[in-house]
Amino acid sequence: MSKKALIIDRTYMARAIVNVERAFTIVYKGNAEVIEEYDEYFKLSKSNKLKIAKPSIIKVFSYVNVPYHKVPITKQNVYKRDNHTCVYCGCKNRQTLTIDHVIPKSKGGKDTFENMVTACFDCNNEKDSLDVEEWGKPHPNPKRPHHLMLMKQIKEIPEGWKPFLFF
Repeated sequence: MSKKALIIDRTYMARAIVNVERAFTIVYKGNAEVIEEYDEYFKLSKSNKLKIAKPSIIKVFSYVNVPYHKVPITKQNVYKRDNHTCVYCGCKNRQTLTIDHVIPKSKGGKDTFENMVTACFDCNNEKDSLDVEEWGKPHPNPKRPHHLMLMKQIKEIPEGWKPFLFF
């Protein structure tokens, strides 16, 4: 699978995610500059004398007007945001994953991205109607995902992207 690059506009707002080859083409044509690179290089020749790093973040020179995309609150979007992993124990068994309310609905918790997390059946059952502090686990601090992260299938978010995606 090809690596991805984040495109930001001149206001440093995330606008798109493209493969690194497309990002390189945009930079090469003079329409953007590289902000951050991966520690990987394009394979250009057998001698490897010419090394061009793969771009991780590029900034286009003009403002890109894209309408705001609000991510709908669904089970699948919560699972995607949490990388199909229990936030409490790290279990990745998709067959046992459930949705947990950090502040239980019985205590006034709402159906929001900031209150819903992915939890395995065992953790969710053990937590029951306690909030995480009462249960004795650290607060998972869930956030609303950026629409670009759910639009593309990205296994891991590069650390350098997080400030642009409101993490």
